[in-house]
Amino acid sequence: MSHGQHDVLIIGAGVIGLSLAWELSNRGKTVHVIDANLPGREASWAGGGILPDANLQYALDPLDKLRGLSQQLHPIWAERLKIETGIDNHFEVCGGVHVARRTGEAAALAGLLATLPAEGIAVEKLNSQQLRKLEPALDPDQFLAAYYLPNDALLRNPRHLQALVAACEKNGVLITPHCAVTDIPIDLGHIHSVPSPQGSLRAKQICITAGAWSAMLLQQLNIENGIVPIRGQMLLYQAAAGTINRVINEGSRYVIPRRDGHILVGSCEEEVGFEKGTTPQMLDQLADFAGQLIPPLNGLEIKQSWSGLRPASFDGMPYLGRITAADNLFIAAGHFRSGLHLSPATAVVMADLMTGDTPAIDISHFSILRNNNTPEGLSPV
Repeated sequence: MSHGQHDVLIIGAGVIGLSLAWELSNRGKTVHVIDANLPGREASWAGGGILPDANLQYALDPLDKLRGLSQQLHPIWAERLKIETGIDNHFEVCGGVHVARRTGEAAALAGLLATLPAEGIAVEKLNSQQLRKLEPALDPDQFLAAYYLPNDALLRNPRHLQALVAACEKNGVLITPHCAVTDIPIDLGHIHSVPSPQGSLRAKQICITAGAWSAMLLQQLNIENGIVPIRGQMLLYQAAAGTINRVINEGSRYVIPRRDGHILVGSCEEEVGFEKGTTPQMLDQLADFAGQLIPPLNGLEIKQSWSGLRPASFDGMPYLGRITAADNLFIAAGHFRSGLHLSPATAVVMADLMTGDTPAIDISHFSILRNNNTPEGLSPV
């Protein structure tokens, strides 16, 4: 069975693939998105939806520019998706609280946040009284340091993904689940079709957006890359609405409020290959962390727990751009913990590149060529 040719075939229906499909379809392209499982049900679904503040105007580093552009786009996308699909992704600028309980962590946090005002990001140091007023559920006496970032934002990622799927389908994007691709044949520097369980898939351009699983496809193409799956575990409580109203961060862990009183707690970083699933030990650690940070959570039943595999890269930057092994092959993967946050900007710069425009920001720094000096891999733009 052979499918009709589309302008673009996107391999991977996570938040990056769906965002790119929506952006390309809004530019008049015909798009086919395939996924080995269900759309939007891997790392994108498993995360928390935190959108840390960023400012494009002051950004110098390429990754900061990607963050800044995304931060501009998120409220616009949320409103457009709501209008077009009727699905509210609960985007809101709720603010974030960053705390530390140990001397070394307090010093590290102070150093990290000290650079933010120069980047146009608002930061307020909180005393105990201010922290108690801001988030009464926290015990300020246990913290050596506390800061407030008023422009940190949040969205409800499962709803965002549902909205993206609906918006894509409304634009005529074909989304095919349970369609795993293991081989991308290249014929004299060009991809004519991609074999799949659903038949031969033909498109003028192909983009790999398969998250952690992108590494397997790149290896099949003999392209060196630094994408590694990193497992994160999460748990969910149901508390009274308003128990907390902002994201509470301590180091790499966090507690996230939902409007209906659900509270998410995460996360960890485990290098266990492609093994998904939760472990009693890590869930106990997360529950202890949550109860210490927010005492009202002590004794509450854990409603649900889950895990996801984040696509880490060796230097913390995603891979964006062309793959020179074929003249019609592209990649957007390796966003680690920031896939949801960086998805709108990633979609815009990749759609710029794939439609022949100059990307809104320079993406040459995200080239796979940064891994080595061989001619294979990703070409700078």
